[in-house]
Amino acid sequence: MAFFPHFQEVPLASIDLDDHPFHVLPSHDFSPLLPSLREVGLLAPPWLRLRAAGGWQVIAGLKRLRAAAQLGWEKIPAWTLPPDTPDSHGLLIYLYDNAYTRGFNLAEQAVLASRLLVYWDRQEVAARFLPILGLPPAPAYLDKLLKLAGLEEPFKNLAAQGRLALTPGAHLARWEEADRAAALPFLELLPWTQSQQEELLEAVELLARREGTPIREILSGPELEQHLSPSLGPPPERSRNLRRLLHLRLSPRLAAAQGAFQAALARLGLRNHPRVRLEPPPAFEGADFRLEIKFRDAAELNQLMGELAQLAHREEFVNLNEI
Repeated sequence: MAFFPHFQEVPLASIDLDDHPFHVLPSHDFSPLLPSLREVGLLAPPWLRLRAAGGWQVIAGLKRLRAAAQLGWEKIPAWTLPPDTPDSHGLLIYLYDNAYTRGFNLAEQAVLASRLLVYWDRQEVAARFLPILGLPPAPAYLDKLLKLAGLEEPFKNLAAQGRLALTPGAHLARWEEADRAAALPFLELLPWTQSQQEELLEAVELLARREGTPIREILSGPELEQHLSPSLGPPPERSRNLRRLLHLRLSPRLAAAQGAFQAALARLGLRNHPRVRLEPPPAFEGADFRLEIKFRDAAELNQLMGELAQLAHREEFVNLNEI
């Protein structure tokens, strides 16, 4: 059923800027709109719905309205709808008004997906609406979005900032709230790629199972928690050191073998060699090493082969396969 809007000028004083039922996340920064409104006026009118008790509520265009109020406008042109306009129609207006202009961040995508499910079934939300949100029309993708939408606000804020990816967010939804709270400082204060976020969550989860203790106790232990302190270096360095620590606790024998191998490479002059790269067998299981050589011409190749032939007789090289 179509609900045809009416285009009219509306007094700003009659619009309740705190009544915006379709706006998915707090967004108070409307300053980028001020120069545009000053110089060329309103390019896209907001959408309003008349309230039964009088006055207007905001369907779409909240930032535009707040910017206009900041500039002292008394009236604003707007698309208006009657009070019996259903919420499902208002949600569609909000969706389409934003989808092809500014787009949505991950947290907004998640919250919108959950709200669309109030009015449409999972199959239609996945097939019809996820592409509008800029996402693939996959039910599995929808499942992850819904898990992210159920997280506490600090995690959704991280997702909105691009600092919490979808798969790690869905992973966190499986944890108890207290465990998620313990993980929050690590996600807020340290930088992680998506794969590193997944690695962090899987590592502490595995340690908790192995040691028979809650995840929150692993995260709040002094060995891990100390990496949140700025006194231990800049955030990227602390993140790297924390990943090394988790690797050491999860796989002490493998970590020791990797350390011994790197030390042997350093003694052989191969650790940071610009033209030669030597790699051990995967997980140090098996007998096959991998050697990569870069050379410009036959002369350089002969030189490098000669150097390697000499290294092959050194004790450190002979003992590499015993690490």
